[in-house]
Amino acid sequence: MLTLSKLFNHKNLDYKSNKSNNNHKNISNSETTRLNNVQSNSHIKKDNVPHDTEINNSKKVKQTNPITNSKTNTSNKNKINLNENIQKHNKVLVSEVKDDNNNNIHNSDLNANDILILHLNKNRKVGKEVKNHFYLLENQINVDKILNKLINLGFLDIKSNFDVSLPYLKVPELKDILKEYKLKLGGNKPELIERVKTNIDENAIELPQVYVPTSKGNEIIGETEYILHFYNSPIISLGSAHKIAKEVLNVDDKIEYIYLYLLKQNQKSKNSDHRTANIINNLVFYYKKTNKNKNVIRKYTNYSTYLSVAQGIHSAAFLYSGKENIIDRLFIYFNYHLEYYENMLFIDNVSRSLFKNLFYEDVNSFEDTDKNFCDDICELLFAQIYNNKNITLNNLPTINYILKKKSSPDSCVKCYTMFLPFLLIKIDVFS
Repeated sequence: MLTLSKLFNHKNLDYKSNKSNNNHKNISNSETTRLNNVQSNSHIKKDNVPHDTEINNSKKVKQTNPITNSKTNTSNKNKINLNENIQKHNKVLVSEVKDDNNNNIHNSDLNANDILILHLNKNRKVGKEVKNHFYLLENQINVDKILNKLINLGFLDIKSNFDVSLPYLKVPELKDILKEYKLKLGGNKPELIERVKTNIDENAIELPQVYVPTSKGNEIIGETEYILHFYNSPIISLGSAHKIAKEVLNVDDKIEYIYLYLLKQNQKSKNSDHRTANIINNLVFYYKKTNKNKNVIRKYTNYSTYLSVAQGIHSAAFLYSGKENIIDRLFIYFNYHLEYYENMLFIDNVSRSLFKNLFYEDVNSFEDTDKNFCDDICELLFAQIYNNKNITLNNLPTINYILKKKSSPDSCVKCYTMFLPFLLIKIDVFS
């Protein structure tokens, strides 16, 4: 198994620094901050609305008098009165909520699911909340209840104004508004939005309401980007990932830290190579998405392949008869990273000898291993990539020796003795 010092002391990996994330948007408070009843929706796609709505109340476009006529004047006044009444009603609700929760805000502590709902619903239109994701359904998460909690505690706000709401209107909807005020209909969406903002009173239009994070909410979002990475993870629960991340300070990349923490714990508990390889595979995938240093990606990819093939040889030994061609069975353990290795050989033009040396050095940086065994693994990989059907176990002496040793009668007796008590228990249960 890999050692702690080797696991956490690779070059080019700086896990901790004093760098802080201050790139949070400051969003000013709005008069409308709470929706009385959050609407439900049958099916919400995750990315069907813009997620980075820019809100800038410091610059307001100078508005001209609204263009009206005798037919629309009365209805427009009614709309203005309606919107003003809604805003006054919301104002009362907000003050009541703040009074009721004033003593609890400082003691509040959002759990992982609360933070997930904050991430999934930030800058989303009210009525289009993310509710039907399988994680939310499987864990019976009450999205409406959590949204109300986030609003009450001041992490989330509901806003309805030109800057926030107009981007959520479709082009035909914007043109309908302009048409009602006999304004020009031509131009792209940004031009239509600007024309509405310049010529029409904000209170005269029924605008979509949007969940907007407060400055406090944006701070939480910036500190917990790992939430969206791990809430679908097959190797760790969201609650555990959040607990690990909360216990560390001054770490730039908490996603990387959580993976390395899992590897460290895996080594302590002496779990299987299969789980270790699974953790590393997920880490490698994350590294590729974030353009991590190529040498780091290669190092972890090689170690993952080494563990997978070693585990595969161990499993294949129980079925090994000495007559069948077991090579094809071992090929499948390269499939996860096969494309990566093909690119190394065919695009980067890495020679076979250099490939073997890098593979051994990378694996050896995690655990002490045998150079001949690593060379055999590389030859097996080359045979798959270059479609060499003539290769046999005689060309892989170390692997051949391991297979024969593990499949020997003495080895089978040891294995049978080890599992016999378990088998007897199973027989007794079903008898």
